[in-house]
Order: sequence, then structure tokens, then C-alpha cells
Amino acid sequence: MESNTFTRSIIPHFFTHDDYDSVMDAVADRIITSHLTHYTSSLIGEDLFEEEALELALHKAMETCSTAGMPLSNHFRMIFISSGGNLRRDWLVSDLGFHLVILNLEVSNPLAAKLKIQVLTRTAH
Repeated sequence: MESNTFTRSIIPHFFTHDDYDSVMDAVADRIITSHLTHYTSSLIGEDLFEEEALELALHKAMETCSTAGMPLSNHFRMIFISSGGNLRRDWLVSDLGFHLVILNLEVSNPLAAKLKIQVLTRTAH
């Protein structure tokens, strides 16, 4: 008798096409997010790059992807980081996104020139 009461309390849920799309979108987003492994802020700091120069390189990298017809969300994702009571914006980027940011840094900076050579020689081999 108890099992009969239990089965009556189960409400069947029909898996709709919208539910399927939602689940698949969530899975795709998790896969994409797992490939966003670099913080652009790692290039900011002493002996590195100023935030303005990095922001310009980031926008050029995004423009490159967009012009090539690549979805920006697959390579660039804006995030916010809380540190010491302050909220600051950062970007999580894929390997390709990170390389494009480096390749778009101002070449007058010797470190930028070295990083560009490093990116190009790694991808050439």
C-alpha cells in the first residue's frame, strides 16, 4: 500500500525540446568555459604592460576574431574579481584569445616584442 502512495506522488515531467536545448546550451557553455584558461590581467603589472595598452590589444584581438567570423564568446569572457573590497573587471580568454592579445600589443615595448616572437615560434613548431 505504501508504494502505491509513493507512485501517486510522482508527477511525470515530459522532456520538451526547450528543455533539451537548455541542457545542451549549458553543456556547450561549460565546454567553452573550460578552454578559457588565461586571465588578461596576468599581463598587467610591474615590468609588464599598462592596463590601457592591454585593453587596446584585447579589443584588437576581439576585432580579429569577429572579422574572421569566430564567436567571441568562445574565446573571450568578461568576469569580475573581488579583491580587498574592490570589484574589478578582468577577462578570461582561450589560448587563441591570449595569443591574439599578445600579438596585438604595441611592438615598441621590448617585452611585447619578445612575447610575440615566443607565440609565433611556439605555434610554428
